[in-house]
Amino acid sequence: MTVSGATTRIPTGRTLAGGVVALAAVAWVVMAAQHQGGHHHQTITLGGWVVMVVAMMMPTALPLFELLRRLGHGVGPAMLLYVGTWTAAGAVLVGLNLAFVRWTQNWTWTVEHPRAPLGAALVLAGAYQFSAWKDRCLTACRSPRGIAMLHWRGVRPAWQEATVIAAVYAASCVGCCWLLMATGLATGAGSLVAMAVLAAIMAAERLTRHGRSLVRPAGAAAVIIGASLLLGAV
Repeated sequence: MTVSGATTRIPTGRTLAGGVVALAAVAWVVMAAQHQGGHHHQTITLGGWVVMVVAMMMPTALPLFELLRRLGHGVGPAMLLYVGTWTAAGAVLVGLNLAFVRWTQNWTWTVEHPRAPLGAALVLAGAYQFSAWKDRCLTACRSPRGIAMLHWRGVRPAWQEATVIAAVYAASCVGCCWLLMATGLATGAGSLVAMAVLAAIMAAERLTRHGRSLVRPAGAAAVIIGASLLLGAV
């Protein structure tokens, strides 16, 4: 896989990583401000979802951005495409969550047991950790280089090649982590501690050497915690 014509000035690896971490830090500050302002129990809007994506998912995509930086093409567009893909997924999830909230807002049981939706979301997210689709998507997003080797054809303009790689990677990332991210929708912005734990789990699964070995224990823990919340609502 070769790239020709890469004569434009590109950021260094440290500059790229620092920029992504800075964006994520700003997003975490925004979430913290919303939490302290008393908005953490409100239903998350699509804008709030995008803030969550930048805070929790952008750093885990650094291997993709670094790969494209080394190739000399498409880092900026890849970031936009990555966030855009998650935003499209969020539009569906936020819409479904809003419909669910409106549907159940007059149910006495859900009012009396506000943690039950979170329990159900955790059980579903935990069960998904054991699925073949989770394993397939995790395999892909742990190896952006593998995606590049499969999808770089060398016959299209380099920016198109980079776009295809970024799109496939972003789709695999959504397939890997969408249910873990969706648990935040069950309680509005939720607890910042819970958000940090989820972000750490997703980062460890995708970025660490033994991340794959964490998938099933994390899934089992989510099922147990979710089931305990549901049982407490019975």
